[in-house]
Amino acid sequence: MRNIRRAICPVLAFSILTLFLISFGCITEHPDYSNLTADELADLYLKNSGNVVDYRSEYFVSSGMTINNRVEERIKFDYKSPSFGRVEMVTSDSDIKGSFATSDGTSTSWYDSRTRTYDLSSGMKLSREYDYQRMVLQIVADRNFTILELNTTGGADRYLIEVVTAPWSDKYTPYISSRIQAGDEPSTGLAWIITTYYDCNAESVPTLPPGAIPTSTPPPVDMMPPGAYSRSTVPNREVRYKAIVVNTGIPDSHFTFVPPEGSGPRCVPKYVNYVEPPRSDTSVPIDQPLPRGVRHSLNESDSGRTVTIHPGEVLEITLRTIPGLAYRWIIPTEGSGLELMNAGSIYEMPENFDFMSGNGYYRWRFQAVEPGTITFDGIFSLSGCDIESAKRFNLTVKVTENG
Repeated sequence: MRNIRRAICPVLAFSILTLFLISFGCITEHPDYSNLTADELADLYLKNSGNVVDYRSEYFVSSGMTINNRVEERIKFDYKSPSFGRVEMVTSDSDIKGSFATSDGTSTSWYDSRTRTYDLSSGMKLSREYDYQRMVLQIVADRNFTILELNTTGGADRYLIEVVTAPWSDKYTPYISSRIQAGDEPSTGLAWIITTYYDCNAESVPTLPPGAIPTSTPPPVDMMPPGAYSRSTVPNREVRYKAIVVNTGIPDSHFTFVPPEGSGPRCVPKYVNYVEPPRSDTSVPIDQPLPRGVRHSLNESDSGRTVTIHPGEVLEITLRTIPGLAYRWIIPTEGSGLELMNAGSIYEMPENFDFMSGNGYYRWRFQAVEPGTITFDGIFSLSGCDIESAKRFNLTVKVTENG
């Protein structure tokens, strides 16, 4: 009996000690992040991403519609809450190595290494163009994704998720895409691989008609007719992170724009405070014809003309733009006689879509309301800059009584 008691006591003591250590955290078990549901993944991912105050990152991005026509870039992107950002082009096939930009969330400054010029009021949105962590965070928060697979990399569980925005959308990406896949690490709230696809249209679904604008809320895939589109096996963009280091205490000064020595301003903003006049009639979408017709429809070839119209008639101006870029037409007017009815962008997209090869336009419709003369002095501008090579549109409109 005494021997049995001696045998039991060490075992009992060990059990109590083990329970004590586990209870007080001396022995811990690695959290199991495998086999999460989509909602569990989203909850954990959002919780841990919310703990990221700042991060420094470096990634490789490959863009293009075909294997043989791709641009490779190596980019550094740094972020600090609530909205600071800094991007630097480390290497690039597009010959912009050394270019960089900083942003405080409301304004962006950009340095162009090719021209050694800088723009202190760039229209670029760094968070949308270069912050892929933010993009994936939005996808996860929307909870419209599906889990494709689970793998373990460097001891961490990573989930490959996919959100479908077919046939096309720019809801998450600054360009048109049909599907987005991301390699998410829920234990850190970070994404390491992001791949986007543009799924080509088949003959049963034609290209968007002229004037149609891509919708950010397309019909669900199961509502598309059979053969509506084919899933591309070649991504139109692939992002692979080389490094992400979080909560390093990045100072605010890191995001202060300092022009490199020997550089100069790209231009003096001429129209930086330009505000388009209020619109009087938005009942007809800008890409649709007016029921009562348009008296004069003008384009860039009409620059320099003088046009005479009468009260009640409508004049339409349609000028070419560059889809996806921050350039825009700015057209101040002087005088009286016309009232802006409506204005807006129009896109025409080819079947095998490459945003830079698409046609973009901006259209204004004015109605003659009273006799008078009004002049247009327009410029195709980035951030309101008036530079010598900028495209221009000038027009004089005289409104006279009938007869």
